[in-house]
Amino acid sequence: MLQYRQCKIDYRKDNKKEIQKKLAAKLHIRPEEITDLQIVKKSIDARKKPDLFCNYTVAFSAKSEGEILKHNRKNANLSKYEAEHSLAEEIPGLQVKEPEKRIVIVGAGPAGLLCAYFLASCGYKPILIERGGPMMERMQKVAHFWKSGELDPQTNVSFGEGGAGTFSDGKLNTLVKDPSGRNKEVLKILAQAGADPTITYVNKPHVGTDVLRTVVKNIRSEIESLGGEVRFGWRLEDFETQNGHLCSIRVSARKGTSEAGRTVEEIPASALVLAIGHSARDTFAMLAEKPLDMQAKAFAVGLRIQHPQTQINLSQYGREEAGNLGAASYKLTAQTSGGRGVYSF
Repeated sequence: MLQYRQCKIDYRKDNKKEIQKKLAAKLHIRPEEITDLQIVKKSIDARKKPDLFCNYTVAFSAKSEGEILKHNRKNANLSKYEAEHSLAEEIPGLQVKEPEKRIVIVGAGPAGLLCAYFLASCGYKPILIERGGPMMERMQKVAHFWKSGELDPQTNVSFGEGGAGTFSDGKLNTLVKDPSGRNKEVLKILAQAGADPTITYVNKPHVGTDVLRTVVKNIRSEIESLGGEVRFGWRLEDFETQNGHLCSIRVSARKGTSEAGRTVEEIPASALVLAIGHSARDTFAMLAEKPLDMQAKAFAVGLRIQHPQTQINLSQYGREEAGNLGAASYKLTAQTSGGRGVYSF
């Protein structure tokens, strides 16, 4: 396969047929000679407002790829296509013997869900525990809190299936490079679970809160279909070791939807993954009492600045109505005198 960068299409003609036509013109071949056209990356080029373009990097096959490379050797945008490294290559689908003691993951946010997903995909049967409730229960309790101010301390915006980001708007921009292909692999999994497939190649992928809730539930269903378990209303209380090795964890389990009369249970475990997020202060307090090496991690401060969408569209696109481009995005960044990075979402 070959790859072509900087294939720009008028945003009003944004479709694969038009991409193929433009690419053929760039390479001096007929459009029908291009087959298996795949979008690798997509971004918006608004540098020459009011003219707006969709800028693509594409991979494709052609009948005479060697000849195309030869005749376009001075075109720096054309090259042989090297597929991005896939995380799936690092995690073979091994059918392993179920360990006598289970692998337990604490927290059903993005890290915990994906950890359980990959372990289950490899043949393990992990137990994923979450102190909060499943998606539907969580949505109801959060809506009740916003209306009444009555907080459920275990199922709320911070705790529950999907993690703390479930009630944001589903942005997936990590601001980090992805040479290993791990971010791309996660985006593929989200797309397979119901997110818009374009998140695998757009510049700033975005799921959307409503879709994200369905995606999270679908990932949980896949974990369970592969033999894993997901237990809601379970909170990690402690763990036991013998000769420096984990042997069991102790959890308290909620009965029904009530916090009254929680039961305590001991679970044999060979490994414990803590994907607890920053709000689980009681868990951090328990860990601080253990002979563990804990270090504070540096972090950037985020904030939200709101402007009318028409104002942002006008600034970014040169027009108030974005049309099929979608709402324009933007970000403000600053470095404080103390050296801290500050940015808007």
